[in-house]
Amino acid sequence: MTDILEEPGPAPSAMDRAMLRQMLIENPDWVRGDAELLSHIAGAPNGVADLGRVVRDRLLGEVRQLKQRERAFAHAARENLALMARAQSFVLSLIECADLNELDYKLAWEAPTALGVDSVRLYLEGATPMIVSEAIHACAVGLTDELLGDENDFTGQCSDRTGRTLYGKEVGSHALCRISVGDQVGLLALAAREADMFHSGQGTEILNFVARAVEKRLGQWMTTD
Repeated sequence: MTDILEEPGPAPSAMDRAMLRQMLIENPDWVRGDAELLSHIAGAPNGVADLGRVVRDRLLGEVRQLKQRERAFAHAARENLALMARAQSFVLSLIECADLNELDYKLAWEAPTALGVDSVRLYLEGATPMIVSEAIHACAVGLTDELLGDENDFTGQCSDRTGRTLYGKEVGSHALCRISVGDQVGLLALAAREADMFHSGQGTEILNFVARAVEKRLGQWMTTD
């Protein structure tokens, strides 16, 4: 008969390990009474079990993880506050726009920096009130519903086809928000190169804040028959 203490066989199956675990839970003295076995389980040097050190190291590891999470939360909070401040400043600057040309310029060149994205576009279904524009464009009727469905906004990855259609290039992720000016509907679109910049379930308070401000300014220059 093989001496399993000298010539261990293959590793036990998952069922055998489960049975062994249950037996040890029900009979902890089997381990406590075997100093050599206890030292191997604890991973102590020189065959001396130091369970206090094991517990201490585990607690220190948990404390480090908590501190890392705390620093991450604090960093995210500072970034959100900074973003909100830039967004508010940008919205206030919209008051200075004298016409659609200035609004178009701000959306194309100032909004990306203020909102921390790569591209900002504003699409209006049907004819656009501008002949030449950089950020404000016309789009096909129904595009807003096609991209948003019944939702007011969307955050997540952007398909290559949608990226080329909305931004003229492929992007990693984007955020969309429905706008309505009189009888005309459309959407405000923000794009980022990073695939994780915008993701499902992300808060859209700042996006909607900017969209409503842009919507308000558009209403002052656009008329519907």
